[in-house]
Amino acid sequence: MSFLIAIVSLHLWERWYLGHALSVATPFRRAAHRRRARHALALNPAEFDARVDLAREAVERKKFREAQELLIPIMPRADGASEIFRLYGEALLGVGLAAEAEGAFADALKGDARQTEARLGLARSLFVQGRFDEALTAIQAYRVSRPGDARGSWAEAAMLGATGPRTGRSAQDALTELVREQRLKPGYVRRRDRTWAIRARTALLLGRIPKSPF
Repeated sequence: MSFLIAIVSLHLWERWYLGHALSVATPFRRAAHRRRARHALALNPAEFDARVDLAREAVERKKFREAQELLIPIMPRADGASEIFRLYGEALLGVGLAAEAEGAFADALKGDARQTEARLGLARSLFVQGRFDEALTAIQAYRVSRPGDARGSWAEAAMLGATGPRTGRSAQDALTELVREQRLKPGYVRRRDRTWAIRARTALLLGRIPKSPF
């Protein structure tokens, strides 16, 4: 019994340390929401909202093929909905269709230029295609819209490492800035971004340049 308590305590501490929700009810609520959406989809395979909800959850779980299959039937009805195009871009990027993902993220930004997650996705899709200068321009635009965001700092470090020194900044500079930014944030935000800060510290310690913006 004491071993079980220790395991549960360690799990809760890890979730707090990395900035995740502590509520043990969260997985059950998500499962119930997923069941309701699947039931709605079973009653009506064309159910728009159910497909979007399930695709969003699939992207969060990195089930990109599943998300793609859920979204394909409703894309003609998306009608400029930025969030749907962003989800579709994430699904496409996750299954290795970077060029198609670029188009989906661009469509999301056409619908709403403030869709910062789509801007980050656009930068990542350009990077995967080897278009490093364009990717760096896109990630710098994201960094302006979301200053101090740890994912953006990590992605920028990877892109600076790929583009070389001609930008005037190095990947190590970006990683150092990432670590510094985390120290200046409120506690709950530091916990949320701590995974990226740990990765940045490790990369600096080992002298490694990030190879991927993910």
